[in-house]
Amino acid sequence: MKIAILGAGALGSVIGAELHTAGHEVFLLDLNEAHLNAINADGLRVDWDDRTEHLPIPAMRPDQAPQVDLVILLTKTMHSNAALQSVAPLIDAGACVLTLQNGLGNVERVRIQVPDEQVLFGCTMTPGDLRGPGHVASHGMAYTPFDALTQDGPAAQLAEKLNGDQMSWTSAAAAQVWQKAAFNCAMNATAVLGAGTVGAIAEHVGAGLARDIAAEVLAVGKAEGVTGDIDAVAKQIDFALREHTGHKPSMLQDVEAGRRTEIESLNGYVEQAAARHGIDAPMNRLLAALVRMRESQN
Repeated sequence: MKIAILGAGALGSVIGAELHTAGHEVFLLDLNEAHLNAINADGLRVDWDDRTEHLPIPAMRPDQAPQVDLVILLTKTMHSNAALQSVAPLIDAGACVLTLQNGLGNVERVRIQVPDEQVLFGCTMTPGDLRGPGHVASHGMAYTPFDALTQDGPAAQLAEKLNGDQMSWTSAAAAQVWQKAAFNCAMNATAVLGAGTVGAIAEHVGAGLARDIAAEVLAVGKAEGVTGDIDAVAKQIDFALREHTGHKPSMLQDVEAGRRTEIESLNGYVEQAAARHGIDAPMNRLLAALVRMRESQN
């Protein structure tokens, strides 16, 4: 299958490497010229747990991409519309789009520009770090659940071909998206406000309060028609607080670099969805407001 990774940063490059290794023809699409040039000169360097590889994956700007079967969208959520516009000819010619972006509301954004029968959605638990131009790293287990928006049409047919060891076609994908968002809502905003690592969250916030924030997210998800598993999220939180103490969550990295955060697709989305259903989400509402205030100071 021909697959374009739209947004080939740390995570996009790692996903692209996994799919390349699985035998797919992969193209890495990004606007970072230094990253693209390094990949095209020396291959994509990937540091796995047990080995380092240099993979000959072509990298280019989105407007240079050849026709593909699938576009995997991995840009920041605020860049979705512009990113999809940049590959509109591919979509018009029949390419399906799989959003694996962080947060909530991604399907709604994709549907603005992509017919429903060409839309897939999911999330990924695959870790990715950008070490430098053309150089990424990943560790631990990779897991990427996904599903087609409609169960007949090209997206569903493509899902069957994509299903494999790293990419898991499952009807539970929507629940997995909300569970990952619940985890991120609990960890990212608290890290921004405390300007600390996961270890600082463990010390000053604790697993109990983080779980309460996540439970509030899943309650809103249930009102949206998706039932998540709070025990599964709690296990993720406990593991992160125990094993990833030195990690600095991406939202804090964005704030420190003066970049816009994805707060509106995380706690901010939960706040808005709760309001639509006439329920309250006070912890997420407060976290969203405080992160917006912090952003305004950049």
